[in-house]
Amino acid sequence: MSQINYESIVSQLKSELNTECAIANRYGIILASLIDEFAKGKVIPQTLLELISSRQDIADELNLNQISSFAMEAQKYYYLFTFSEALILISKLDLQVNLAKFMPNISIFLEKLSKSSKDQEIKEFSIFDFFKEIKNIEDTIKEEGETKEKYGIIKELINYISRQ
Repeated sequence: MSQINYESIVSQLKSELNTECAIANRYGIILASLIDEFAKGKVIPQTLLELISSRQDIADELNLNQISSFAMEAQKYYYLFTFSEALILISKLDLQVNLAKFMPNISIFLEKLSKSSKDQEIKEFSIFDFFKEIKNIEDTIKEEGETKEKYGIIKELINYISRQ
């Protein structure tokens, strides 16, 4: 099973859409990023994660089916958060960008990416046999002990000869 290269996806988005992006999993861990504020391996700030997780409650209060994205205006940029079931795409856009034209494209892209990442999820786990693993460890320890004993005689013989 091949893993999705999120770094190359973020680079392609940068070249195609001329915007800095970051991709996070549903838990808020940044998988790839070109945005300094959302560096790879970091976690989306807790207040933003709470807003993202409560988006269905907000949609219910507004009598909407769902909220698939939201935008924040901060200083010189928009930060656009687009959600799927498994991923969060963060886009950093200039204030001159028309969000109405940008958002549908990015939503469709994220849905396709989310489906491909969902196909690669591990569906089934094998049962871990602790007894078998413990037996392997015991066998290894036993073999190492026998090896030490076997070569111990040779070491003693070499020491005896070197003292002579």
